[in-house]
Amino acid sequence: MELQIDHTIVFSKNLKAFEDGKRFIVNQGGSRSSKTYSIIQLLIFLCLTKPKLQVSIVRKSFPSLRGSVLRDFLEVMNNLNIYDENNHNKTEQRYSFDNGSTLEFFSIDNAQKVRGRKRDICYCNEGNELTFDDFQQLSLRTTSTLFIDFNPSDTEHFLYDLMKDDRSILIKSTYKDNIYLSKDIITEIENLINVDENYYKVYALGERPISTTRIYSHFRQYVDEPPIDDWCYGLDFGYNHPAVLVKVKWSSGKIYIEEKIYETKLTINELIQKVSQIVNDGKTVYCDSARPDIIEELRRLGVKSIMSNKQVKEGINEVKSNEVYVHCDSVNTWREYKLYSWKSKGDQVFDEPIKVHDDAMDAIRYAIFTHKKKKFNDFYTKVFI
Repeated sequence: MELQIDHTIVFSKNLKAFEDGKRFIVNQGGSRSSKTYSIIQLLIFLCLTKPKLQVSIVRKSFPSLRGSVLRDFLEVMNNLNIYDENNHNKTEQRYSFDNGSTLEFFSIDNAQKVRGRKRDICYCNEGNELTFDDFQQLSLRTTSTLFIDFNPSDTEHFLYDLMKDDRSILIKSTYKDNIYLSKDIITEIENLINVDENYYKVYALGERPISTTRIYSHFRQYVDEPPIDDWCYGLDFGYNHPAVLVKVKWSSGKIYIEEKIYETKLTINELIQKVSQIVNDGKTVYCDSARPDIIEELRRLGVKSIMSNKQVKEGINEVKSNEVYVHCDSVNTWREYKLYSWKSKGDQVFDEPIKVHDDAMDAIRYAIFTHKKKKFNDFYTKVFI
């Protein structure tokens, strides 16, 4: 059977690196450079042409994996008209090809698979999410090649040292390498220069940031629910930008975040209905004060909704002063956490967040900062007035 695969130059560069016998094929690139899609195409091509090949595709959390590389895999297979549902074990997320090759998907939180059987090829999607130990465990059980892709948003990471290994090759790509992008997407990417210099450098040009501009660097992920002492909600309104509802929980002085709503294009009525169905526990929702009409509608439905304190710098400092954990299923919130940055120009960093990818971060700040001030005011009133 002959297949016609429409591909970018990123596919060709990765294929050549593989044929040249490189151990670590590192794809550093900006947004929409086709690096993930191209690697998926290549892995499918290799599975089809090399009998009994064993391939693993890995990401930090499974919800992130399901929403990115697994989705791309299904799209490529369907575009090639070769997907057979009977060959797809959805419980194990393993696809078997007719020639004996297999391609499996799993996350780092699945310790059994990370430290399990060997494979020929491993693909680490968004490799900068992995720790060095995560990567080492995967490498020890991979006999041939490891593909890695990432956006270089971190100023320091073990991947930068990996590129110095003689067995490595660095493949850099940008949106300009993706001939299939629409003019609208190209314009959107190029307009990042008007948002922030560093942001443009990382997500348009695929280059490491000049300086550390990330606002938060202390969040961690969690899986198991701890015993909860108190909780509330934060709500950021949006339409073209996502409307976001997060549940913020306190346990032994630590804060745990759970994403409940993260959706664009919700009408006011749709958002109100969703919030009222989720917040049925009598707890407070701290809302973006920009929409008092929506806050009032929520109150009429019995939701205890109040305007949040929107002091940005003070709120960010309050979030920074706490130990914060984000649920592993809250993939949009975790993505925003990694992107949330201060505005910068040259070497100068300003005390103003970039107003892109900040919706969940705003909702978290509303809840944590306003809830603390409310508790302090309630305590002050009770004791001193």
